[in-house]
Amino acid sequence: MNSGYSDEKGGASIIPSARRSIRSSSDHTMGRYGLNKSIERNNQRNSPNINEQARDEVDNVMSKMAQPRSPLTIRKKNIVRTNSNTEVEENRDNYTDDDELAQNYSGASVPNTSHEDSLPLSPHVYHNEFEGRNQSSTRKLNDSQHSSNFNRSNFSSDNLDRSCQRRLSVSQEERKGSNKSLNYIVILTFCIGIVAMYYSTILELFAVNINQDKSTQTVNYDTISFENDMNRLQEKYNIDSNSILQLKSGIITIFSKMDAGSFIFVYNSKTQNFNSLQFEKFMDEVAHTAARYLRNDVSSIKHTVIVSTNLDMAEHGELISRYRDDVDKAGVLLVKEVDSVPSYLAMAFHYYCDEYNPLVKRSAIFFTLDLANCSNVSEKKPTHDFIEKCLSAKWKTVPKENMRPLLTRMVDVVIDVTRVF
Repeated sequence: MNSGYSDEKGGASIIPSARRSIRSSSDHTMGRYGLNKSIERNNQRNSPNINEQARDEVDNVMSKMAQPRSPLTIRKKNIVRTNSNTEVEENRDNYTDDDELAQNYSGASVPNTSHEDSLPLSPHVYHNEFEGRNQSSTRKLNDSQHSSNFNRSNFSSDNLDRSCQRRLSVSQEERKGSNKSLNYIVILTFCIGIVAMYYSTILELFAVNINQDKSTQTVNYDTISFENDMNRLQEKYNIDSNSILQLKSGIITIFSKMDAGSFIFVYNSKTQNFNSLQFEKFMDEVAHTAARYLRNDVSSIKHTVIVSTNLDMAEHGELISRYRDDVDKAGVLLVKEVDSVPSYLAMAFHYYCDEYNPLVKRSAIFFTLDLANCSNVSEKKPTHDFIEKCLSAKWKTVPKENMRPLLTRMVDVVIDVTRVF
């Protein structure tokens, strides 16, 4: 291209020589390059009839002005996520390059302040701006991916921390649960031990109460049972029926009147074929049967026995106090060989045998008397008179005014068994 400066107003005169103009027009409306602008405007006003309109000539892509729009959208590849992310990360992933480029384009635009700035930019400028925007969007995309990866790594570490915390909390809860279970087991064992001790104590007390009940329970040993047992003894030892009748009626009267009574069993140890063991056995069975009836509210009972030759008291008051409680429990006092009781102790039976004011209510006093020991009496018959004379001869130290009441209370019912044993 050749150029010269021949314009009279100082304008440049440009003569194209390499290629034709990019715009084709009519010869009437298109002049040469370098015409005066005023002449050109006048010619345009003075040419109303234009036969041929101007048209664009296709030259190349870069010959056209760049359109004021955003560059092509660059889609980034979707990132496969293994963990869920927060809403900020999701919004950040959904953030497209179009938005970034639009913001960059809007931010990069500067308002026009002069006529020259309003002119369209050259293609090279638009190309450089496009490349800069692409590089900026790429950097921002890389930064966003880096921040996303950083947030994802932080999220993974947070998840790991939360998982560890959950595991620690679960282990702590398991330890607490195991400790609670151990405490429950210890408490349960302690309670079981206390309950076992409690029930063991109750069972022991119950066993003691059973034994006490057995010893104190009412056995309903009534009059019929008593009479049947006495009849059995009569047949067993071949006792006179009259003697057994006196014995039964006397015991029944004591039980009904709640008083006391005395019975003397007379035997003779000097008779032929006398069986002392059989006699002793008979007396024990009779005393036991009477005690069961007089103390029929006790299942196990045993009568009280006094052997006269073994008495060692100094005075009769000791004899009363020593056996009073035993007689009260048993109901029957058996005094063997009454004729051998010392004279200073004989007055004790005055109180035991008092029918109207007895020492022990509902009690029977059994005495045995051996006729062989009454050698001072000529007539040896088991009568009331014979027994009183025998005892009077034995107890010489007893005042006379006391002897009669004493013998009257002691010799109440006489049972003769001299011919039996």
